[in-house]
Amino acid sequence: MARLLQALRRILGPTPSAAPKTPSPSPSLPSQPIARRFPYIDTNFTYLREGDRAVVDGKTPLLTKPLRKGGRTDVRRGKLEHDDIIGRRVRDLIPSHKGPEYRLYLPTLEEYVALTPRLVTPIYSADANLIVSLLDIHVAPSSDPEQAPLEILESGTGHGSLTLHLARAIQGANSIPPPFPTTSQVKDLVPSRTSSQTPSSEPTTTTEASPEPATPSTSASVTTTTTTSETNPTDSLATQTIWDNWRSQRKAVIHTVDITHKTARHAETLVRGFRRGIYAGNVDFYSGPVETWVAAQKQERSRSAASTAEADNQTTTTASEPEVEVDPFLSYAILDMPSSHLRIPHVTSILKRDGLLAVFTPSVTQIGDCLELIRRERLPLIQEKVVELGNGISSGRLWDVRHATRKTKETLSDAGAGASFSSSVPEEGVEAEQEGAVGEEVAEGTAASASASSSVDEGADRVLVCRPKVGTRIVGGGFIGIWRRIEDWKVKEKVATSTDA
Repeated sequence: MARLLQALRRILGPTPSAAPKTPSPSPSLPSQPIARRFPYIDTNFTYLREGDRAVVDGKTPLLTKPLRKGGRTDVRRGKLEHDDIIGRRVRDLIPSHKGPEYRLYLPTLEEYVALTPRLVTPIYSADANLIVSLLDIHVAPSSDPEQAPLEILESGTGHGSLTLHLARAIQGANSIPPPFPTTSQVKDLVPSRTSSQTPSSEPTTTTEASPEPATPSTSASVTTTTTTSETNPTDSLATQTIWDNWRSQRKAVIHTVDITHKTARHAETLVRGFRRGIYAGNVDFYSGPVETWVAAQKQERSRSAASTAEADNQTTTTASEPEVEVDPFLSYAILDMPSSHLRIPHVTSILKRDGLLAVFTPSVTQIGDCLELIRRERLPLIQEKVVELGNGISSGRLWDVRHATRKTKETLSDAGAGASFSSSVPEEGVEAEQEGAVGEEVAEGTAASASASSSVDEGADRVLVCRPKVGTRIVGGGFIGIWRRIEDWKVKEKVATSTDA
């Protein structure tokens, strides 16, 4: 039977089949896939493209300038023409004009941080990786458009090393960004002194091409200026529009603030230059005090919440009514600046419950300043750990930083210059009592006071104990303290009062 059917098909020809209907595009749906609504950057890193920075392999690795047509890079024995590099595969041998060949490849993040020009001392990759690991960041793409994005505050951008490591950690929550605008996106938080209109919450942006920071604009909207005559205004506007639309759909954002505009712009250039700016879209750069940023964010989000409530006819805003209270929106906050402890109250007010606060300081006594301020201001933060960073310390050295109370004044007079201490935490107090005789405790307390300059709160008869938990003290690269936001007891008191009433 099958052979008969085959013979009939050969004689009569194939049975005509209905042509598949091409569905007409629906006016309510996009004509192209959602993943391709925006053009995206080239992520094929197997080839060297124009604008890349490559590492010249050798005894002393060298990082080239951004590859440009007609450009060249000086090496130990000759020069490398950029025209010979652009379009070549990674790790190809490129001949110099004097004959020797050099192997070029794209830098790793560690090499990029170490080899790029700097204005300030960076946090090197070993320490930056440890800090990101201590924050324990977990992100994933979300299909819920109503879900709030994960937001991280980094106060003290500096070189941009930690910014890059944080941006890499949250990359999984966002899609590949489109090509970024040529103009700088750094937003100035401090208005111009000569302006009469000073809405400090409205930032401005300046261009990368300008060698000096431009004067912040005083207009209510974010303005973008350029000093290059070759820029097409139409193309720049289209690129900026696409960039802003993509940014509005991000599910993870890093807000990085630096007091110096020049440093912020340099860090932005550094982030844009790594792997064609694959992580640049995850970061928003600001220039100004972090206190100003916190106030501006509260004001902006309060306005947005009020306008949304009015649109939904839920509330009627009058001039006498106070502003809408802003819920905490930060999941993580990192402070890396002088006098970091003075900014903790500002940041804590916008840190979510169970959010993490990390403070990076060069000395352990500055961690003690943070501990003292948190205790004095009764901030809803609980200390998780204090870790020493530095060479030869692979995963960090844990430190015991806490307040301890003197046992009795009589004990102090009997002991003389040395005094024994009991911790304000019961578990640590038992551990302290088991450490040895009073003389050993006196020696430890004296050494801690001499080496770490322990501060004494005479009113509460308390001292600050700073010592490594294991081994002897080794001078490291810095200290990082981790605190977690707990439920605010003030809110609990209000709820209890209203319930009793």
